[in-house]
Parts: sequence; structure tokens; C-alpha cells
Amino acid sequence: MKNIILLGIVLLTILSTANSAEYKKQYQFEESFKWLIQVGGSKGGDGTEPLPLFNRGDGQYYTGIPLTVVGPWQGVSADLPQAWEDDIEAGGLFSASLGAEIPLFSRIVLMTTLGYQYDSINGDLTDGSGGKGSMKIARNTLDLIPFYNLGRHRVGLGLSYHINPKAIHKEYGSSFDLKTTYHFDNGIGATLQYDYLINKNISLGVKLTKMSYDFDKLSTRYTIGATDNINTISCVSNCKELLEADSVGVNLSYHF
Repeated sequence: MKNIILLGIVLLTILSTANSAEYKKQYQFEESFKWLIQVGGSKGGDGTEPLPLFNRGDGQYYTGIPLTVVGPWQGVSADLPQAWEDDIEAGGLFSASLGAEIPLFSRIVLMTTLGYQYDSINGDLTDGSGGKGSMKIARNTLDLIPFYNLGRHRVGLGLSYHINPKAIHKEYGSSFDLKTTYHFDNGIGATLQYDYLINKNISLGVKLTKMSYDFDKLSTRYTIGATDNINTISCVSNCKELLEADSVGVNLSYHF
């Protein structure tokens, strides 16, 4: 449902722009070399359920656990739910990249970008320890997308290469400190992107990416008082495509 809402916002933005003075100007994507800066937001992919999470109570790892942050929702009327909820997704949430557009043929331009993408949550632990916890999923990204220009519109189908995907789970308090790092193999997937040129330098895009990560290993460091326990466990079974990182998102690009 959130993905449908996201796409709806994009379509409304395009329709509203169509009635603006900028739309009446005859801007179009050019077949010329340009640099670009791109920022975006995305949703999709697995949460923490596929990951073996360390339980401080018995020192064992368990899968199927969704890490979620729940907190008060300030400024909402009394007849609405007084709480907000946030979770983490392997295909989310924020991204930023730098790149270049290289003309290849008539109407065809290759866009290549190098960037960083991550999602994270943090909040108070609910086990009575008075501690805090956090989870972060991050990776570097390399996109190679040939675009076909159609005036103010363009469509591209290419490859996305995710470098050093990593998830980090932390829990800490006055007497304990837990950190587990999950390492994944580099991933390669397909990406489909549509861009609309708002004005001479700025375009709005919708991007779909198909991606999954093979699990390599995890390392856990758990400190209680003066005792420091370190575990490193390599994946030996069910490692392929353990974490789905499919995503749908929007981005804003500045071409210069």
C-alpha cells in the first residue's frame, strides 16, 4: 500500500507540473555529456525476519523476528491512534549519488552513477533494561542505465550493482554493549527507470529495482561488564538470496 501511495504522489506531481508555466517551455533531454547529482527515497524488500538475531537472554540466534520502533505520536487529536510505528527495509530508504550522462547514439544516453543507500531505525529497548537499540542496512551502489529520450520524457533499463551490503544491529545500556554485523556478497540486479524533465536542469524519476543479497557471515561482539564475547559465524546453508532488497522509489536529479 505504501508503494502505491508513493507512486500516486509522483503521478500527482507530474500532472501538477503539466499545468505549470515550466511545462509550456520546450525543454527536452539532450544527447550531450552532463554531470548529475541525484537524491532519492525508496521502499521495499525484507525486514529483519530473515536475519539471525542475537538474544542477550540465552546467547542464541533466532530468525523470524521483526525489529520495529514504536513511540508516541505528538500533536494528534484524541480520537486517532496515539502511536507511530517504523520498521526497516532492505530496499529502503534514502540514497544519494553522483554520476555522468554519456551520449551513445541518437536519442540514447548512458547514465552511470556511484552512490550510497541506507535505511535505519533506533529506539528504546522494551525488555526493562533501560537500554537503546538500532538497526541499519547500507550499501554502495553503481548504476549503469541506457536511456531512450522522448523529449521531456525518457525510459531506461539497465543494471544496478550493490557493493559491500551490510547490516548492523546494536543494543546497549549501562552494563552491556551488543553489536552484530551481517556481511553479504555484492549483488547485481535489473533496474527500470522513468524520468520527467521539470526544467532545464532538474528531472523527477520513478525507479524499480530487482535485487537480492547472498549471506556471507556475521560477527557478534557482546560485552557485559568486563566480559567481552566475540563470535564469527559463516553461512553454510540457505545462503543464496537470503535477503530480498527489491525496491520502488522516486528520485530528483540535477543535470549540469
